[in-house]
Amino acid sequence: EGVVGVSEGTREDNPFVRRVVAHGVDRTVFRPRSGVRSPEPSVLFVGSMDGRKRGQFLVERFSRDIRPRHPSATLTIVGAQGPSCPGVSYLIGVGDAQLAELYQRSWVFASPSAYEGFGLPYLEAMACGTPVVATANPGSTEVLGDGAYGLTPPDSEFATTVSELLGDETRRAVLTAAGLKRADEYSLDRMLDGYEQVLMDLSTLHADTIPSV
Repeated sequence: EGVVGVSEGTREDNPFVRRVVAHGVDRTVFRPRSGVRSPEPSVLFVGSMDGRKRGQFLVERFSRDIRPRHPSATLTIVGAQGPSCPGVSYLIGVGDAQLAELYQRSWVFASPSAYEGFGLPYLEAMACGTPVVATANPGSTEVLGDGAYGLTPPDSEFATTVSELLGDETRRAVLTAAGLKRADEYSLDRMLDGYEQVLMDLSTLHADTIPSV
C-alpha cells in the first residue's frame, strides 16, 4: 500500500507500485522571466552524452542539420564535456537558480532521451516558458500529454522539428502558453499534498490493525 511511483509508467513497470505521486516543480525558481531570451536561436539540453539521454545524438544533429539552417544558433549542454563543435558549449555543476536562467534564455529545450520514468526537465522547461521537443517515451508522453504541450517527433524528424521551431515564433508562443498551463498541474504543493495523503492513509491503516488492549 505504501509503494509510490512517480508516474503511470513506473506503475506499469513495477507491479508493487500501488499509487502515483508525480514530481512537482518549484515555481518560485522555475518560472518565466521576460526580456531574457537570447538574441540568437538557442537550444538547451540537460543530461548525459551517452546512455539513454543521448546527448551525443543531439550534438550530431545540431551540427549536421540545425546549425546549417540557423548559423548563429547555439546549443548548451548541461552535462559532461563532449566533442568540440561550433556553437556548442558545456556546463557542469549547475544549481537550480542557474538552471532556471538557462531554461528562461533558451528558445527550445530539446531532449532525445530514449527513456524517462517521469522526465522532470520537461516540466522545468515548461514552467520557465520554454517549448519542449522530446522523443516519445513513457515519461515524455505522460508529461507532454502525447504532444499536446510539447513536440515528440521520431528520430528521423527530431532535428527538423527543432530547426523549424527555432524559425517559428508563433508556434513557440503557442507551446509556451500550453506548457505553462501544463506546469500548473504539477506544482510542488500538489506533490507534497500527495505524499502527505499517503502518510495519512498508512497511519490510518496501521491504526486499524493495532489490537485493542
